[in-house]
Amino acid sequence: MGLIALLGAREGAREHTADGRPGPLMGFGGQPLVEFQARAAIRAGAERILILADAATADLGQLVDRLVAATGVEVALVRDMIALARSLAPDDRLLLVSDNMVVPLDALVTLAASDAPALLSVADVPATSAFERIDADTKWAGVLLMPGAHVLATLDMLGDWDLALTLLRRAVQDGAHRVALSPDLVMDGHLAIVRDAASAHLALRARAEEDRREAVSAAGPVGRLLAPFSRLIVQELVRREVEPGWLHGVALACAAFGVILALGGFAGLALLVLIFAGALDDLARQSERVTLRVSGMPWRSWLVSGGGLLALAIIGWRLAGGGALALAGAWLPLVLVGLLAWRQAGSAPGGLWRGWTAMTVPLALIIALVGVLASAADVALALLGLLATVMVALRFVLDGASKV
Repeated sequence: MGLIALLGAREGAREHTADGRPGPLMGFGGQPLVEFQARAAIRAGAERILILADAATADLGQLVDRLVAATGVEVALVRDMIALARSLAPDDRLLLVSDNMVVPLDALVTLAASDAPALLSVADVPATSAFERIDADTKWAGVLLMPGAHVLATLDMLGDWDLALTLLRRAVQDGAHRVALSPDLVMDGHLAIVRDAASAHLALRARAEEDRREAVSAAGPVGRLLAPFSRLIVQELVRREVEPGWLHGVALACAAFGVILALGGFAGLALLVLIFAGALDDLARQSERVTLRVSGMPWRSWLVSGGGLLALAIIGWRLAGGGALALAGAWLPLVLVGLLAWRQAGSAPGGLWRGWTAMTVPLALIIALVGVLASAADVALALLGLLATVMVALRFVLDGASKV
């Protein structure tokens, strides 16, 4: 029994020209909204994606290719009810997402884990006036889970019609379980029908705010302090549809340039460039999470962090002046910083204390930069070693001597 997501890319899911003709697919943070819906459905456990379309256009073909390459999940276009019926089995479960609908990811996950039939619902209030009515007090929140057998039976009875609303009526008649959502989600933009650029921007802002809370819980001291600023920047980046992959590329180039500067003896400038590279990389990762376009290539972030550690190692080597003992003393803090940063990246988000006691590469670079500007780089490296040791001790004490 597989979970299959059905999305719409027909006229209602497209932008329209001045004369009312359908144009390109509705955009959402640098990708078509239907692509965002597909990525969300995959996060919720969908094993296949079906996209109901009027024709196999070039933009849909590119969308399918991107999804398959990025996720490895089977994606297919269906043009009529006969093709849809051939794509389903009676024991499948169909997760139907209404055109232009953006829903909180946790709500989608909860619905996908429910027994079919089930649907997302929201109270009938002024903010939900655009939503489809279920009964006197409740509106449909745009997502429906149906048994494949019920869908196939409905397809056999009727031809080409409004599939979503017909299945909704069938689910309500069958007494579908309702996953109730708060109307506050609509007012905040977490639950939205995207019809234009303004509504897309509101939904993206809500996504950025949701990601900020998750990112801050896993961030180190620098990330927590700068979170209000990074949130605003990420909102602007996704609104302007800046490609996260481009930001990753610039961050890698800056990291390489920073290492070259460190080799040339320009320690202060090198550290500034590497701090900037780390900030760009973090913004790229946040933008990916907001739009669900996580690329599965963490090596880019590792290379940026590795560039920072390499520059610090070069600065330590210059300070050591060729002495083996001095070099060991300069590099030992960097080993601890690297291990702690790697451990922090691989662990689940913790409580408040864990974020503020995390040793990260950006924090190490900032401490080193302060030392270089104060003509006390050796003191800065010694301070890094002391802080890393203290943070290791804190983790042992606060975690109850669990793994560092």
